[in-house]
Amino acid sequence: MTAGARIYHLAVRDEWDAAGADGYYRRSTLGASLEDVGFIHCSHAHQVSTIADLVYRGRDDVVLLEIDPARVDAEVRVEPAHGDEYPHIYGPLPADAVVRTHDLELDGSGTLVIPRLGDAVR
Repeated sequence: MTAGARIYHLAVRDEWDAAGADGYYRRSTLGASLEDVGFIHCSHAHQVSTIADLVYRGRDDVVLLEIDPARVDAEVRVEPAHGDEYPHIYGPLPADAVVRTHDLELDGSGTLVIPRLGDAVR
């Protein structure tokens, strides 16, 4: 991973809001916890739209977490999955590692509208 590069995680708004109780977020992906999977699924900027379409299409309660990996206490590994390499966080995500959140809206076809995340978004 490039120094200073951000990674991203799509979350259900209520689950992200619940992270404030102890300062850590523990959801891996939709319907699965960190304890269930062993890591938190993340994406590079150019992968966010693909994951949004695959997993969260049609949901109006999704927030995109922009994460500074340098602020994550747990190991962050970039590993092969689905024909690409994705970042995975092997432990809870400290809420203060999330440097920005993006509330996502749906377009008319049920696709989540992803904001521009630097020049890497396709």
